[in-house]
Amino acid sequence: MPAQLISTVLVVLFLNLVTSAPTDSITALVPSINENGVLLVPSDNKYYLRIDIEGTGREETVEQIAPDQLQVKGSFGQPFPGSKYLLVTYEAGTNGYVAKYSLSEIQNQVQHLPPQALKSAAG
Repeated sequence: MPAQLISTVLVVLFLNLVTSAPTDSITALVPSINENGVLLVPSDNKYYLRIDIEGTGREETVEQIAPDQLQVKGSFGQPFPGSKYLLVTYEAGTNGYVAKYSLSEIQNQVQHLPPQALKSAAG
């Protein structure tokens, strides 16, 4: 079900931006959502989207910089088997589309030391 929700949100956003008449406010085009790991916050000329579902995350800001011109900045993270994590950062706008990616090892969870060990290490 979460994958369907993500797809639905993205399709609604895309269709609203593509098919709508020019407007001065993105709030007229984009609904506010805050449920099931999806946060969508519109403001006058931009919106912020964050999706956190089952270890996968996406964060994006879309801003209308001029009539019929959008600036998109965001990132997408996805864990993979074998302790790998893919992070893609992207930007799209008047200068085209640029994406950068990195593949890294997922570090084991941080070991928490008891307070007494921290005190003795400090001296």
